[in-house]
Amino acid sequence: MINPKTTLHTVHTPRLAASALAAALVALALAAAPAPAKAQAREMLNRLVQSTSGSADPAANAFVQGRSMIDEQQWQKAAATFDRFVLQYPTDKNVDAALYWLAYAHSKQGNLPAARSALDRLLQNYARSTWADDARALRLDVLSKLNPGSVAVPEEGADDLKIIALRALCENDKTGCSARVNDVLRSGSASPRLKEAAIILLGRYGGAEAVPALAQMSRNEPDAKLRMRAIRALGATNDERALDVLREIAMSPTFDDESPTDSAIHALVEHASPRAVAIIGDIAINGKNLKARTHTIELVSSRRRGDDVVDQLFRIYDAVPDLQIKKYVLAGLGNRKDPRAMTKLAEVARTAGDVQLRAQAIRTISHRAGEGPTLDLLLPLYDSERDNELKNTLLQAFGQYQDRRAYQKLMQVVRNASEPIERRKTAITMLSKSKDKEVQDFLVSILN
Repeated sequence: MINPKTTLHTVHTPRLAASALAAALVALALAAAPAPAKAQAREMLNRLVQSTSGSADPAANAFVQGRSMIDEQQWQKAAATFDRFVLQYPTDKNVDAALYWLAYAHSKQGNLPAARSALDRLLQNYARSTWADDARALRLDVLSKLNPGSVAVPEEGADDLKIIALRALCENDKTGCSARVNDVLRSGSASPRLKEAAIILLGRYGGAEAVPALAQMSRNEPDAKLRMRAIRALGATNDERALDVLREIAMSPTFDDESPTDSAIHALVEHASPRAVAIIGDIAINGKNLKARTHTIELVSSRRRGDDVVDQLFRIYDAVPDLQIKKYVLAGLGNRKDPRAMTKLAEVARTAGDVQLRAQAIRTISHRAGEGPTLDLLLPLYDSERDNELKNTLLQAFGQYQDRRAYQKLMQVVRNASEPIERRKTAITMLSKSKDKEVQDFLVSILN
C-alpha cells in the first residue's frame, strides 16, 4: 500500500511506461489497503437492526440505498444518491464514506474531474478517516487517467520498485513465484510492507503450491498483520483445501474488526466455492462469538455470488432461537434480490409471534423503497394492526416512500382525531420530508 505519509512528486515519463507504473502501484495499493467498506457495511446493518420503532434513521436508509446501487453497478443512480447524502446529512458520521463512494461511482462513469473533486474533499476534510488510504489509491488511479503522461510516485519508493519487480516475476513465472516469495519472507531485511505485498502475490500467482505455505502462515504466523494478510490470500486462492483452515480460524471465540477471525470470515465469504456458503451458515449457527456470528450474516447477505445465500439465511433463521441473530437475518434478507427473500419478510411482518421480529421485517422491507411493489406489502398491515409500536414502525416505513399512496395514508392518519396525538405527530414528521405539492398543500391546510 502506498504510504500516505510519504511525500509524492510527479515524474514525467513516456506515456506507456507511466501507465504501466501507475497500474502496478494502484493494483498493489488497492490489494494491500484495509477494507473499511466492510466495516461500514456492518455498521449500516447494525443501525438497521438496532434502530427502534421510535427512532428511524433516514441517513442510514439513504446510505444503504446508495451502497445497494454500488453493488448493482448502477453508477449514475449511486452518484446521485451519495451526492444527496452529502448535502442532506453533512454532519453524519459516514460523510467520509459517502464521499469515497461518490468518487467511486463518478470514476466508474468516466467522470474523472468529479471523482477527483470528491476525493480531494474527503482527503482535505477527513484526513484521519479510515477511508483515506482507499481514497489516495483511487485518486492515484484517477490522476493517472486524467494525465496519462505523468504519474505520482513516492520519493522514497524502494519498496515500490521491489514490489513491482516481484509482481512482474510472479506474473511471468508462476511456477517460480512461491520460491521467490519465500525468499522475501525469510529475508531479515525485507520491510513489513514488502512482506505483505509478497503474501498477496503468493496468493494471486502461487497456484496450488502456495496453499500449504499460506495455510501454515494463517495458523502460526506470529505477526498479526502478516497472519491476517495470509488468511485473506489463502481465501483468494479459491482452493478447496483452504476452506477447513478458514473455518477453524473463523470459529474462534475471540473477535475484533481487525483480527484473524474477522479475516477468515471475509475470506470465506469471498471464496468462490458454494461449500463456503454452507460453512458460513455453520459459523452463524454454531460460532462461539456473537459479534462474529452477526458479522458473518451481514457479509453473506451481501455476497455477490448467489450460491444458496437465501437458503442459508433461511436455515440460520430457523435453526437459531436467539432474537438478535434472527433480526440480523431479516436485515440481511433485504440485501438479496431473490423474490423468496421478500416473501419471507412479508410473512414475518404479518405473522411472527415476536413484535421485535415483525418490526425488523417492516423496517427491512421499507429499505427497499422504490424497488418493486414493497409498499403493497406494508399498506394493508396498518389498519389491521393493534400493536401501537408496530403502527409507529409502519408510519416510519411509509415515510421512506416517494409514493402518492404512502402520502395519502400518512395524511389520513393526521386527519383522524381518534389516532393518538403522538402517532399523528409521527405521520406529520414523515410527510415533512416530502416536497410533493399535495403534501405541501396539506401541511399548509393544518395551519388554517
